[in-house]
Amino acid sequence: MNKVAIGIFGGTFDPFHNGHLGLIHKIIELSLLETIYLMPNYIPPHKPQPKASDQDRLNMIKMVCEREKNLLPLDYEIQKKSISYTYNTIQDLKNSIFDHHAISLIIGMDSLINFNSWYHATDLIKEINLIVALRPHYSLDNLDQILQDKIVSLNNFKPTQSSQILIIENNPIDLSSSEIRAHHFNDLSPKIPPYLIDYIKQNNLYRP
Repeated sequence: MNKVAIGIFGGTFDPFHNGHLGLIHKIIELSLLETIYLMPNYIPPHKPQPKASDQDRLNMIKMVCEREKNLLPLDYEIQKKSISYTYNTIQDLKNSIFDHHAISLIIGMDSLINFNSWYHATDLIKEINLIVALRPHYSLDNLDQILQDKIVSLNNFKPTQSSQILIIENNPIDLSSSEIRAHHFNDLSPKIPPYLIDYIKQNNLYRP
């Protein structure tokens, strides 16, 4: 049976912002994947605990997916309610709903540079592909040689296979959820979709 190529974009999404959305649009524009799942973390092992509740973060992701083609919400890690180790999540998903799927994880360059610190990183890269967004101030010169050897060009990327790393040369956006929260949401319009701004204000999220 031919495998179905999908993407999983995980993160705290605290909150989801236009940097995330721009990357998704670029992946769709390049015809790399037809379907991308947005998966909010429960307890991320490499980041602080989210400020917004699990339900609020999931609600915002669902709002994004309702308005964007090719996007679906995936609440697996929030429903599991344990530390979100990506290796464990991928194993569980491959043994259940994605048993005939080839999975590409969508991450930022900052995560790629630190990928070897992930739980079972060596085994994980054998199971999936990595589609990586360029971010300012990060260089491939700092990347482990084993990972560098897995980098492929856009023309050679095969989404139904595994163990490939594709760097997306998108216009890098120097924007993060933590920076948005730190500025207490002043002038949100360039940073967050307007319907999420309304949700954040209506639910009094991220108040200083």
